[in-house]
Amino acid sequence: MIYFTSDTFFGRTSIAKSRGFSSSEEMNISMIETWNSAVSPDDIVYHLGNFAWDIITAEQMLLNLNGAINFMPSSYDSATLELIDNFTNIKLIENGIFCIESRNLVLSPWRMVTWPAQKSGSLHLHGGNVRHKSDLNKENRFNVNCELWNLSPISLDSLEEVIKMVNNKNKE
Repeated sequence: MIYFTSDTFFGRTSIAKSRGFSSSEEMNISMIETWNSAVSPDDIVYHLGNFAWDIITAEQMLLNLNGAINFMPSSYDSATLELIDNFTNIKLIENGIFCIESRNLVLSPWRMVTWPAQKSGSLHLHGGNVRHKSDLNKENRFNVNCELWNLSPISLDSLEEVIKMVNNKNKE
């Protein structure tokens, strides 16, 4: 199974409080449980930036999260980048854009106005601000920010179901 997420901000107290947690530790524990209940150790996760706030938290999260994580760094990822070489289940994707051609997907830590193969129907998955919600009636893109998906990675199967529902609704 393939999953996508971004903007987890593990360890960031202000984010934890804005998400309704009393502390970053409470948020981290809850998000590990949510992540691991969805993602198995053999699954693949694409994390599209803003993983953890500090190096200690980043290490703790990487030790406790299921899945092989393909990591695309964003603005607040210097702590995580320092650790990647210490983990065999983490792969760094450095170019800021990554295409999964077999699935017609274009991944980026940020929302792009144009992206490769856009005109031929590629789906753009991105992280970033929750104000940039997904609207398949306007654009073929999804924001995978964890705050838009119950603080959990979202599966490719779930995204494909949403696309199918929107397409069926538009045909009516």
